Amino acid sequence: MENSADVPQFRMGDYVKESFGYVKAYPVPFILGNFVMMMIASFSLGVLSGHWYAGVFIMMKKAKAGETVEFGDVFKGFDNFGPTCIAGIIYVVLLNVGMALYFIPGLIVGGFLLWFIPLVVFQNMPIGDAINKTKDIALTSLVNHILFFTVIYFVILAGCIFCGVGVFLTAPIGVGAMYLAYEDIVEGKS
Repeated sequence: MENSADVPQFRMGDYVKESFGYVKAYPVPFILGNFVMMMIASFSLGVLSGHWYAGVFIMMKKAKAGETVEFGDVFKGFDNFGPTCIAGIIYVVLLNVGMALYFIPGLIVGGFLLWFIPLVVFQNMPIGDAINKTKDIALTSLVNHILFFTVIYFVILAGCIFCGVGVFLTAPIGVGAMYLAYEDIVEGKS
């Protein structure tokens, strides 16, 4: 039997609510920065998606620490260019392949890879080590990881309802919630 202290305790609604509060406190950097980085990621056919995630994670980290979030912070995802780029490509490819296989496999892949990019960005972990660590953490409570990824996915998807424009608000909320969960569960800073 597994020790319940080893099982991550997700506070799913709290992460989303807290992320919304930070985005609301710094709307221009989060929403405009998200817009610019999503366009860059789109024009690169997803190759620079890891940098978009990293930029939002870095902005959320600053907001949570009580530091002022600025528009230029979204570009700090480019600071560790190579590893972040490779991590983003792996993440996007695996997630899209999973989604193409009738959606549910995509949610499972998303649950398994939840901490992959933050481990590369914040712990400078090599790609292979980051994949193994995120997999190991996910296996401690795979259902919770998949459920949390599903919540994040639908938060982001909700923005697509209004001709896609709302995604520029909901994407930083969803990705920011991923960072807050990472900080709480992986780094243990609740």
